[in-house]
Amino acid sequence: MKRILRKVASILVATAMVAMLGMTALADETLPSGGVTGSKTSTLTTTLVIKKELKVYNPSAEKVYGPNVTYTYSIAASSAGKEITDADGVKTLTKAGVGSPTITGSLSWSSASLVDAAAAGKSNTQDIEIDFATVEFPGAGVYRYKITEQCSGKEAAGVIGSADDVIRYLDVYVRDGDQAGEFIIYGYVLFVNDSDINGSDSGNNLESVVKTQGFVETTSGSTTIDADSYYTYNVTVSKKLENDTANEDNAFPFTVTFEKPAAFTGSFKLDVDGTATDMADSLTAAIKHNASVTYTGIPCGTTVGISEKNNVTGKIYYVTTTGAQTNLANAVLEPDATTDAVTVTTTKGEAGEDKTVEFTNTYVLISPTGVAMAVLPFVILLGFGIGFMVISTTKRKEEQA
Repeated sequence: MKRILRKVASILVATAMVAMLGMTALADETLPSGGVTGSKTSTLTTTLVIKKELKVYNPSAEKVYGPNVTYTYSIAASSAGKEITDADGVKTLTKAGVGSPTITGSLSWSSASLVDAAAAGKSNTQDIEIDFATVEFPGAGVYRYKITEQCSGKEAAGVIGSADDVIRYLDVYVRDGDQAGEFIIYGYVLFVNDSDINGSDSGNNLESVVKTQGFVETTSGSTTIDADSYYTYNVTVSKKLENDTANEDNAFPFTVTFEKPAAFTGSFKLDVDGTATDMADSLTAAIKHNASVTYTGIPCGTTVGISEKNNVTGKIYYVTTTGAQTNLANAVLEPDATTDAVTVTTTKGEAGEDKTVEFTNTYVLISPTGVAMAVLPFVILLGFGIGFMVISTTKRKEEQA
């Protein structure tokens, strides 16, 4: 029985290994960061994967809610007659792309989902698949295609990037197969420019060509192609009471407003102390002494306004704020009244910093000035009386002496 079990286990392991090899053989080709895959002896799959990148910035959060943005893609024939020189000095001219390869129609990010973020920017990528399975190449050669990305809602979503239409160029390298009329893809090269390529003295990294992994941030020599970026920042509103231990458990009402740049017309979502919240024009919060509320993932360029209401009966506070652009300094806050709004903001399209705005309410007892004024005439008369008695007593003693 043990011998049979060992044989069965061996067969299962072998089957799994064969299956894994088969999956590897059928795996899609993915362009590395250098934008080139394949060699003269390669046999590549008909499906190529390129990348779309959204770089997300936040000064301290590792996750924020993403923008609402959708990208669409199309592929078509491009230029013929561009000269290509490989590393060995062999030359050829490009052919216009043929057939109708399929491409991922669209991809999107949504404010309903969290994305990765970092102070220096964090890459979030999605795959774009291009399939040449139905394309019948008429012969060996290098076939050039143009890939177009379109996004008309980029600004509305708060995404900072290049023009609405972005172009990449894909060269598909085809050679003869073992059978007559059989043609095999042995290389893919993706780049930014529709130009000649001379790799004979540049290690296939000629700066002017800018080879790339897709619609991603790419650096070639001194040339940098930026990825689309989404910049966010965070605002914390905190509360303190001075000289008022009786109301330390009272939750003071705050109103927080969000004034977005004119171009940002889409919907946005924030993390408010662990809760996903739509970024309406105005939100409310209730904050106690030594407590705070943090708004995470505000698109940079948005101005945040903060005001506090006094909901304590019969008490007047002097309110001082720190951390805002224009702070309150001992502003009088009467019962049922609201402070003027203080504001914070960051620059649109630039990495922001965390902002903390602290409201300190100081309660000072009013001295009994009115009572003192009320008894003052009697105090004066009493003083005159005492003085007269002292003088009279002194004079009487002098006379008796």
